[in-house]
This record gives sequence, structure tokens and C-alpha cells, in this order.
Amino acid sequence: MLFELKKSIRFLLFALFFFSNVKAQQDNQSINPVSVRNEMQRVADWQIEHFKDIYSDRKKPHHIADWTNGAFYVGMLKYAEIAKDDRYWNWLRKIGEEQNWKLHHRKYMADDHTIGQMHLELFRKFGDSTMLKPTKEGIDYVINNPSTQPITLDNYKHVERWTWCDALFMGPPVWAKLAKITGEQKYNDFMMKEYEASRAHLFDEEESLFYRDNSYIGKLDHGKKIFWSRGNGWVFGGLTLLMDEYEPGSKEYEYFKAIYLKMAKKLIEIQTPEGHWVMSLLGQDVYPTPETSGTSFFTFGLAWGVNHGLLDKAIYSPHIEKAWNCLRSHITKEGMLGYVQPIGAAPGSAWADKTEVYGSGAFLAAGSEVYKMVGGQPIFQIQNPDFVKSPKTGMTRQHWIDAAKYLLKGAFSYVKNYDDPLKFPKMGTVSYPKDGRQSPVEKLEGLCRTLFVAAPLLKENPNLEINGIKIAEYYRKNIVNLIDENHPSYIPMKKGDWPGQTLVEFGALSVSMFMIPEIIWDPLTKAQQDKLAKTMISYGDGNTVPSNWKFFNIFILSYFKEKGYQVNEKLLEDYLNKSLEHYREDGWYNDNPAFDYYSMWAFQMYGPVWSKYFGDKHYPEIAEKFKKNFLPVEANYPYMFSKDGKMIMWGRSITYRFASISSFPLMSYYEKDLPNANWGGLRGTSSAVLLQFLQHPEFRKDDIPTLGFYGGFEPSTQSYSCRGSVFWMGKAFLSLFSPADSKFWNEEENGGVWDKELKNAPTTNHFYKNSEIMVTNYPSIGASEIRAWCNVPQKGIKESFRSSENYNKLSYNSEFTWQADNSEGTAAMNYVFKTKQADHPFESGHVYNFKKFEKGVYYRKLIAEYVDNASIQLADIPIENGVLRVDKMEGKTAFDFTLGHYALPHINGFISKTIRKINKEEVQIIDNGNYQLALVPIQGWKASQAITSTGIHPETKESTVINVSGSYDPADKNKVYVTAMLWKKSGIPFTDAELSVVKKVKVSKEKVTVTNADNSKTEIVY
Repeated sequence: MLFELKKSIRFLLFALFFFSNVKAQQDNQSINPVSVRNEMQRVADWQIEHFKDIYSDRKKPHHIADWTNGAFYVGMLKYAEIAKDDRYWNWLRKIGEEQNWKLHHRKYMADDHTIGQMHLELFRKFGDSTMLKPTKEGIDYVINNPSTQPITLDNYKHVERWTWCDALFMGPPVWAKLAKITGEQKYNDFMMKEYEASRAHLFDEEESLFYRDNSYIGKLDHGKKIFWSRGNGWVFGGLTLLMDEYEPGSKEYEYFKAIYLKMAKKLIEIQTPEGHWVMSLLGQDVYPTPETSGTSFFTFGLAWGVNHGLLDKAIYSPHIEKAWNCLRSHITKEGMLGYVQPIGAAPGSAWADKTEVYGSGAFLAAGSEVYKMVGGQPIFQIQNPDFVKSPKTGMTRQHWIDAAKYLLKGAFSYVKNYDDPLKFPKMGTVSYPKDGRQSPVEKLEGLCRTLFVAAPLLKENPNLEINGIKIAEYYRKNIVNLIDENHPSYIPMKKGDWPGQTLVEFGALSVSMFMIPEIIWDPLTKAQQDKLAKTMISYGDGNTVPSNWKFFNIFILSYFKEKGYQVNEKLLEDYLNKSLEHYREDGWYNDNPAFDYYSMWAFQMYGPVWSKYFGDKHYPEIAEKFKKNFLPVEANYPYMFSKDGKMIMWGRSITYRFASISSFPLMSYYEKDLPNANWGGLRGTSSAVLLQFLQHPEFRKDDIPTLGFYGGFEPSTQSYSCRGSVFWMGKAFLSLFSPADSKFWNEEENGGVWDKELKNAPTTNHFYKNSEIMVTNYPSIGASEIRAWCNVPQKGIKESFRSSENYNKLSYNSEFTWQADNSEGTAAMNYVFKTKQADHPFESGHVYNFKKFEKGVYYRKLIAEYVDNASIQLADIPIENGVLRVDKMEGKTAFDFTLGHYALPHINGFISKTIRKINKEEVQIIDNGNYQLALVPIQGWKASQAITSTGIHPETKESTVINVSGSYDPADKNKVYVTAMLWKKSGIPFTDAELSVVKKVKVSKEKVTVTNADNSKTEIVY
């Protein structure tokens, strides 16, 4: 009795201490596929590094074929599928080679068959029969010499059959995989018979759980039946491995499904409030210690059920999320999964600083299904990365070819025959089509834009096939369909003055025809060529949009002139000269009315390509002008990218993503003109941006890139886009037309300007006078940031995206993707005016006029559109770890306003918030585990708060931003508001010195003088 009392007291003390801390850590933790994959990698890498350690108080490390490692391999196989490169596949393959692809030494023992799961999965991936044969021989021996032992374990006397529940994970999946691989039913028949014998012996119908073995049947622990957590985890996880091998509706699948559903229902009933399952599943009041191996297997199994439609997501996902958050709270900073119960057969003990390999395997299996449940998709995985030539990314020209195939295979997953259009599932409500009339143009976009990806592949291999479709033949046939009046894809001759989206796509088609005429033009009959030329010229010879669109006319007219057709050469030359008029020096073109990536993925891509394939021959003087405008890109544009190669989310059509680096490889056209170019840096940045998206878990959905930045994101989508529009990013793969022996593809990759010009440099500004753009680099966090201007009003405007978040932020940063505006007036890197208008209560700043750049200060004027006579004189001063703002309010009437910092996504599932007092002012600090942001209200502000929002950030569902609020009154003396918007990587908190940016602010009629923390002075003259 005394013993029981002491045990209860210990339990209460432990529970109060432990669970209160775990609960605090887990509150408000959301899950996203990026954080799931990151946690999986940490655990996988730690376990590989410690693979030869000694666990469970054994005298030596586990044998590589031991069941403990076999279970780890099962989880590692699942992580290998979603890892960024193939190193984990290679690690597993080396294990198999070291074992000579044999099962462990005991012929009948299920534990010794576990490694066979790895052998068979590697056979499926690599197709090497040596990986299959020894496992098949081992299982064939058992089937040909069946054991005569009883189905009772009897204190380990009988281990030749599946007499303990763990065996149902170790053995049966090997048999099921063999049956599917070989097509031989005998493996199914034997396995099903043996499985049913074990189930009938060990499954408790009343509790829907398994006894570990016959020694626990009828035994009680504190009056309750003993169902060992990990033992049931083995069974539950094993059931999913088995169902993976059978078609739903088959007798085998339905058999395992019935057991699975009973267990799943029971498991969510007995999960602890903290998210784990206790070591004796019915003994929550006796076993308070968390245990992560059983919990991992249950999480794996439940998430699998949701992903496969067997479990109701609304009911089960909260339990899965709670379990996952519990599991990751037990991963050490080094990546070790703690609280894994050592080798055993019954409830026992677990410790925060002890693990086991099978626990890591179970966690990786769980992560693989949670990843899918929260939206994670298959990514582009680098095969055989070359870290000698490309030490930053491992990417070579061959990997770019592989990446193009990865995208094209996704597109052609929708093509079953040669008449199927490249038309993809609609996403969201903003994009078109919105009615059937747009269907031909939607199909035309899919055809012409995917051809950007296909063209260089066809140049390399004209006989390329994907999913049984000959790609060259497909494009030729579907191009001919465009001129077939009886085909659904038919595009008629242009009618009227407006060419519409068809002009854009015919312009794109002309680019590809220039590059691979032998594939898609020459094989056409003369009649087909003439009809296609007539149709396309009807769009090219006419009006266009006064922007980069002129190039679509240019390419159409140029191509058909090259092929001997009569075209409007006067119009061609006019559009060429007008395109040159958009140039603003330093590599920047204005796309009318704004600056954005169209400068680089349009003007600075079209110019060099047109010159190479047509202009140098027919219009050499104009081609020379395009070249002159292009060459400065090499010196200036690299500063737009972060140290680790991320592009900034900025401007419209951001869904085209890595088209942003299209101009870098095209510099190979002008190697002789760029003797000092850092080719390895250009390729490093280009490859990194490619991987920024291709390896993001939410980049694709339905096998097609999403409409958004990373995943789908409506605020960054424009109404002129359909799902196929995203393949405009395929322009990046035109890089493959650069010579394979060029310096771009062959010089050793490096960090570009970050390794050279910015190495050991302070915060650095690059101001481009004629474009009035400023790019700032922050070595403290490796970030790039851009400030520009756009002064398009909202009232009466047809293209509302011109004044949206795509352009209206005070600045755009590579590390902090922009948060969208919301109906509550939350500000994120912008000012928001309170308008007092019921139908438009909040106005995000969007009408910016550039004024000057002087002595490190970037000046603009922000004009309110919905508050009469209200404006703000803006002064941005980039500093070491942030931005100092010294802004002056102007207006004839009073108005209220807020200012927001950058927003932080809950990328690791949480945001920590702290408040500090600096110089008597309240400083809000937020931290998402990657970055911490602080907003210091130095002068003028009334209040600050951290605001969490849902559904307005491109990276995660939840995001948090710090806002400060103020009120302007013309009668007030103070009209100047001073703010420090600071950032720092997570880990080491801000010091008081870092938060004390300014010592003194002196405002006079002519200027504002800021005395900085180091006693230097900055004068602001608006």
C-alpha cells in the first residue's frame, strides 16, 4: 500500500512538471510540410551519424541486419523518397551491399526477415535482381519447409511463427511485397494464413488491441489488461505496409482494413491529452512517461489512414497533429529522438536522453505520412549531386536536364493520347477560365509554355518519350490542331484590333520554333506551314500592349520573315525601337508602369534570344543595342539574390518564379564581352533559385506547379493566369541551349557577390539612378532587399494588381515573403490609413512617388487615396540589422494609421512573443525559430502589438506581424515618426544595445537630425 502511494505521488509530481512544460511548448503549434521534412532530416542525419552507437545497454552495436536496424530502414526508405538528394538511397544501398542482400541468419525468425523490406524496396527503385534474389530464396525456404511449431510464444520457445505481435510488422510485409513483385499468389496465401493465426491468438476483440504474446493474455496491471504500446505500434504500422501492397476491394486489403479501423477508433480514445500514448495503453494513470516509438507508429498509421481516405480527416487529424507536436518536442537540438523505450516486451521506462534506432525509423515513417497530410508533395530530387563542380548546390547541367524532365513528366501525366490537350486542374477563384469561351486559349497556354521546357530536351533527344508519348510528335500534332477548323483546339485568324492572350502564346511558340525548327516546323507539310504562318502573322501584325508584349509581335514577325514569308517589317522595326525605349540603364527595363521581374524574364531574356537567332543577321545595329543593355545585368542583378540563393517575392506574375534567373545563363552568348564575369557565381545563384521552388514541398499540386509563390496563394495570382501559365517559368530551361562547354556550365560554383564583393562588408546599398531602384544587402543575415516605387491608384483602375501587395510594400526582402492585406487593416511592411469610409475602412499605402537617394537615405512620398490631403514623407535608412525609418506625416485633417514590420510565418509551428522596455518604450519581439523581428517605436507612436493572422501568408497558414499605431493631427507639434525595424537569426536574443539604435532625434523646420547609437549623425532632408 505504501509503495502504491509513493508511486502515485511520484506520478503526480512528474506529471505537473513535465506535462505543463510540454503543453506550453505545444500550444498554438501548427504543422506545415517544410517543418515536418526539416525535423525528419534532423533525426535521419543524427541517426546515421550515430548508427554504430551502442543502444539498450547492449555490449556492442546492433548487427546491420538486426530487426532494430531493419525497422529503421523502413522509416529511412520513406524519408529517402522526400529528401532533397539521393544520399539516403545510397546509404541504404551500401547497407544492402554490405549484407550481400541477405536476410539475417535465423531462417524462420520474423525479426531476421525485417531487412528484407529494404531489399525489396531498393529492388523496386533500382531494378537490380541481385537485391531481390537472396530475400526470395530465404522466404521460399520457409514456404517450402513450413514450421510445425505452435502459435504460442511460450517464453520464447517458439519463434518460428508469428507468435508475438511485433512479428506482424517484421515479417508479413516481406511476403506481401514478394507477392506483388513476382505475381506469385503462394506468398499471399501463406502470409494470410499465418497472419490470421496470430490475429486469432493475440487480438482482443473487446479492446481492439493486441496482446504482445500469450504470456500477457489474462494478466492485469493495476486492474487493467496489458497492451504494450510499441507492440501495438508494430501491428498498426505493419497494417499500413500491408495495405500498400494490395488494391482496395481485394480480399487481402479488406481483411487488413477491418483490423486497422478497429484499432484506429480505439487509439484516438486512449491518446493522452499531451498527444502521446502511454507504454501500457490502458494505464494512463500508471505510466506517465511519454514513449515515442509506439507514439510514432500510431502517428504513422493514423496519418496513412487519413491520406488514403480510410479515416475522417476532421475527426482524426487533430489527434495526429497533437501526436506529431508531442513527438517533435522530444527531439534534442542535435536531432536525437528521446523517450524511446529500450528493447523490451512490455511497458517499462523511457528517458529524454536515450533513444533506439527503431524509434528513429518509426518517427521517419510517421513524418512521411504527416508530410503528405499537411500538403507535402513529391519534390525534385537530385540524383548523384556533384559537390566538386558545384559545392553549393550539387547541380550540374545534367541536373538541369533532370529538372526539366521532372516538370514535363508532371505536365504529360495529363496526356493519355496524342489528342489530349495540356490542360490542367483549375486552382483558386482568381485565375481563368471562368467560362468555356476561354478553353482554347487555356489549352494554347499549356501547349506553348510547356514547350519552353520541352524544347531543350528535344534538342538533346529528338526521340524523347514520356508516359509512352513521343514528345516531338505530340507537339507537332497539337500545333497542327491549332489550324484545324474541326478540332476543339482550333485558333481562328485574329478578328478586330485586340490580339488577346493568343498573341502572347504565339510569341512563345515562335521562340521555340526559332530554337528547334527541325523538330516542330520542318516536318510540317508546306500547306500546314502556310496556314500556320497566316494565322500567327494575323496576330503578330497589329496592335499590342505597350509593355514587354511588343516582343511577341517581334518574335512572330521575325520568325516568319526568316522563313521567307512577307511580314510587316516597318511594324517589326517600330516595335523593336519602342522596346528599347523601355530601358533605364544598369540592366533595368520598365514594363510600364512598374519595375518588376519582367525586366529580367522578359526584356533581358527576349533581347539576347532574338539577337542570337535573328537580330544579329537582319538588324545588327538593334541587336547591338540589346546587347549593350544586357551586359550590365552581370554586374548588378546578382545583388537581388540572397546569400543562399533565394529570389525575392516581388511584383506581378510571381507564379513564374525561377524564370527570374533566365538572363544569367544567356550571358554565355557574350562570353567574350564579359571577361571578368563570375560564371560559377551566376550558375550557383541560378541553381539555388531553381531548387528554392522545385524542392519546396508545396510547389506542386496535382503534379503541376501551383499558382502562387511556394504553394497556392490567391493574393499573388492575377486573373490573366490559368494553371498552365506557370510554365512560363520554363524560360529558365532555355539555358540548356547555352553551349555545354560554356563557362556558365563548367566553372566551379561559388557564392557569387556574397563570396567576393559582399564578403566582410557592412550593409550595402546599390542605387540605380535612372530606374530609381535600390537594392540592399544585409550580410548579417545574408538577405537581399529591394525598394522601388509604383504610383498606380486603386480608384477606377482595370488592373487592380498594379496597386496590390505585389507592388505596394515599403520594401521586399529575400528572407521575409510578403504578407497580404486583410479586412482588419493589419499592416505588413507598409503603412495602413484608417479612412472613415464604411466601404473601404482601411487603405494600404500604394501610391508612391520617388524623390531622391541621398547620403544613404532613400526618399519617397506616400500619398493616401482615400484620406483627403494625407501623405507621408518616407525616409528609409538601411542599417546593420534592419531599417531605420524617419517618416513625416502631412495633411490638412487628422487621421489614424498603423505601420507594420515584415510578417513571420509559423514555419516551425509556433511564434514566441516577448516585450522588452528600451528607453522607456515598449519593444515587441517575435521569433519563429528561424528569425526574430523587433519593432522599436523611437518617437511618435502610441501603441504596438503583435498580430497573428490566418490565410494571408504565402508560406504558412498562420503568420504574425508587429504593428505600431499612431494618430496625426495638424495642430500637433510632432509630425515625425521614428521606427527601427530590426531582424536577427533565432538562437541568441536581441541585446539592449542592438535594440538601442538611436540616442536622440532633433526635429527642425529644415531637417531631422538623428544621433545614432555610435554617436554618428544622419540628417534627413525631405
